[in-house]
Amino acid sequence: MRSVPVALCLALGSAVAHAHPLGNFTVNRYAALRLEPRTITIRYVVDMAEIPTFQELRVVDANGDQTIDEREQDAYVRRMATELGRNLALGIDGRTLGLTPGAHAFETLPGAGGLPTLRLELWYSTLLGADRGAVAVRDANFAGRPGWQEMIADGGAGMVLSESTVPRVDRSQALRAYPEDQLQSPPQVTEARFRFSPGAAVPAAERVVSPARAGAARFADRMTELVATRAPLGPWLVLTSLLVAAGLGALHALSPGHGKTVVGAYLVGARGTARHAVFLGLVVTATHTLGVYALGLLTLTASAYVVPERLFPWISAVSGLVVVAVGASLAASRLQAALALGHDGHPHAHDDHHHDGHEHTHDHDHSHSHAPADGAVGWRSLLALGVSGGLLPCPSALVVMLGAIAFGRIAFGLLLIVAFSAGLAAVLTSIGIALVYARDLFERLPLDGRLARFAPVASALVISIAGLAIVIEAIARLGI
Repeated sequence: MRSVPVALCLALGSAVAHAHPLGNFTVNRYAALRLEPRTITIRYVVDMAEIPTFQELRVVDANGDQTIDEREQDAYVRRMATELGRNLALGIDGRTLGLTPGAHAFETLPGAGGLPTLRLELWYSTLLGADRGAVAVRDANFAGRPGWQEMIADGGAGMVLSESTVPRVDRSQALRAYPEDQLQSPPQVTEARFRFSPGAAVPAAERVVSPARAGAARFADRMTELVATRAPLGPWLVLTSLLVAAGLGALHALSPGHGKTVVGAYLVGARGTARHAVFLGLVVTATHTLGVYALGLLTLTASAYVVPERLFPWISAVSGLVVVAVGASLAASRLQAALALGHDGHPHAHDDHHHDGHEHTHDHDHSHSHAPADGAVGWRSLLALGVSGGLLPCPSALVVMLGAIAFGRIAFGLLLIVAFSAGLAAVLTSIGIALVYARDLFERLPLDGRLARFAPVASALVISIAGLAIVIEAIARLGI
């Protein structure tokens, strides 16, 4: 029974503080330039989060023995110093200067899911060749990778900087502490320009230390600590861990997104039933779980070619396009049905009918419709929406899978992902069922005939708009 509080504490306690504050995918860069009377030095820092570190350490371990020795580490650092220095373009008055690598430091720190994070520090230097001039620096390393990008520049004794486009004091303590108020919109500084000349240095302003978040605040990130526990995997620990993972998946589903609007609009407009809502939840669970497995295998087997965070916007765009297509198809068919109902659904009388030579007159009201039933549930549309809802894997679930592989607890990690996906789908299913019953109550209200006739069309348009929003967001993340 002692395993029960262990699982709960791992999920809800302070262990999450080790998760990278900017997310599991980020590669963060920092460059500090300092001008002395004869030289300019650059302190360059790279801070990799859990997933890029997982991929990078497989490169460092050249012989594949799961251990990084000093020789492998030294070879990796020297190679990286050359590659990173090549992408640091430094020029004075339009003249390009070469950078000479100097001291270096290689450090791994504990991260989420038992996975490490990697910190690499490199120092470069070059001769100025002049006592005054204009400096331009551009960092082209890790182009397109999300993360914190910061540059600062300062002058040493006898040197003065002016017209600088970057500050003299950093905000992240050289990527040691990320300010809380900038995590949602981290700096993206890749260029610095300034002029230098001899003179008495002006004292730098004191660093303003703002509260720094050491761990991510997303509910799902807490699940990554479940797989990292060193406790024996007894029945109680496994059971409580699965329950916690399911609960975290449910909480994750309540965050913005995850297709709740699409699910609700479809089930309400399509006159869906509880059975359809359950089917939708099962499809979301299966798709989300298989998506994590597939991306994890790609990360393992093709780490040199697959950058997971670059795949996410494309997967999101595909998901959004599926939703747009389903919504547009439904809107077209429902509009046709609504218009046909409006044309055929009015009363008309038949007078003076003659049957077999006998003349008789009768009036009767035809108020039925010859249009196809509007809003009928299509299983293929349900399947497409379920797949689109679960298509985008959760980054934390991917960390759980990679952490489970690293710790040799693969089956446990895979079960946690299934439980997490089931919790997420349970919320979507519950919302769908609630909306189905709410629709039944709504339909009992006396409504204008035209409003009731075109309501399914409006719900289909909501689906298309939601899908379009997903596509636009994905395009923005792709930088298109």
